[in-house]
Amino acid sequence: MSKDNDKFVLKLNNDRKGEPKTLSEEETLKQMKRGFNNQYISFEYPFLWENIKSDDEDEFTDAVLFNKNNNAIVKISTQPCLVNTVEELKELVEKDLKSKECEIQESGMDTFDKYGIWDVFYTTKEGLEVEQYSILKNNNLYSLELYTKNNRDQVVLKSFVDVIQTFKILKPSYKIDGDSYEKI
Repeated sequence: MSKDNDKFVLKLNNDRKGEPKTLSEEETLKQMKRGFNNQYISFEYPFLWENIKSDDEDEFTDAVLFNKNNNAIVKISTQPCLVNTVEELKELVEKDLKSKECEIQESGMDTFDKYGIWDVFYTTKEGLEVEQYSILKNNNLYSLELYTKNNRDQVVLKSFVDVIQTFKILKPSYKIDGDSYEKI
């Protein structure tokens, strides 16, 4: 997609017959993206998702995205973290989830670009499905969470993966000093 004379032009390849592809208005909107940048993190998200203000927002919430077509929510937050490894984080969070009677469906860890990544999928006792993707870097915990209820379809999952794939840490949000922290 490129901007041409204040209009967005979606560049498409040809179809199998060599003819230029055409998209419906709905298909075009599904392929368009919006950007988010708060000087600490940046990412792209689907045009059809809305960046909303949430009643639950706290100092750690960066963005809450809502897809009214699928009743799905993506919450992105950054918080100071006193643990040093993803293994420690995984152990603490899984213990907390179990104490809240959440059922962990999947849980896995990895490293990417010298920082730890943890992905967990669980169901709350209220039936809410949550996929949480966490990155631990420089004692800052970056969490991307997808909330759905009985509608975990492929379109929603693809949108969430698209957000994750475009997610960039620009600079740390918090400086940790012993047991205290400050916003940078």
